[in-house]
Amino acid sequence: MTAAHEAELLRTEIETNWPPDARGRLRGPHHAVLGVTADGRRRTLAAGAHLPDALAAELAAAGAAADALPRVQRLLAASLGPVHTASGPSYLVLPDRIRFAPTAPVVRSDGPPAAIDALRTANPGNWGTDEWHDLLDGTLGPWAMALAPGGGHPSHVVSICHTPCRSDRGAEAGAWTRPGHRGRGHAATVTAAWARLMSPGTRHLFYSTTAANHSSQHVAARLGLRPLGTLWKVSPPGSGE
Repeated sequence: MTAAHEAELLRTEIETNWPPDARGRLRGPHHAVLGVTADGRRRTLAAGAHLPDALAAELAAAGAAADALPRVQRLLAASLGPVHTASGPSYLVLPDRIRFAPTAPVVRSDGPPAAIDALRTANPGNWGTDEWHDLLDGTLGPWAMALAPGGGHPSHVVSICHTPCRSDRGAEAGAWTRPGHRGRGHAATVTAAWARLMSPGTRHLFYSTTAANHSSQHVAARLGLRPLGTLWKVSPPGSGE
């Protein structure tokens, strides 16, 4: 895979996670999202829909430079005041290359209706009630859940991989594991199951995390996901992103 192709994929991931408007400008909280390929040689930048056109044009030009990030930060700070910058690695999920032995029984969104209905009361507590039922109904996209190993009660969901963002061209994996069950490979189990579930489609599959989330990066390494590069999000302070 060439750096140019990696940059195109990073752009697809950016536009999957923060859908652009008709001008190609990102909806959402970020002033700008900058993707830098793994070798650092290619960059792609998308500006926020809320920015003035002149500033967005300046950011686009700055995003092509070798020192893109500091230039983008300076431009935004000069126009809008202090900014917050967060980053993390991005990976391409290739379902046919994943080889990972399951660590627990898995139920997928395309599974038997009875198995899915058994999860109606299995909300692990970090989903709203209506949101949980929407997830099980498939309204929020495909998912895979790992249950307590050893034939435990199906209400004990220990890990989930769902689809927080998707577009015609891409889909993002969102993985979570219950505290007390982390470090056992369950996140890799459900991410692999999610990838196999998504593989018949034509979308590119992505997995990204934060620079500080070493556990999530370990999941990517366990699955042999292909590093694409880094996503840098430049946002207003206190945006929570």
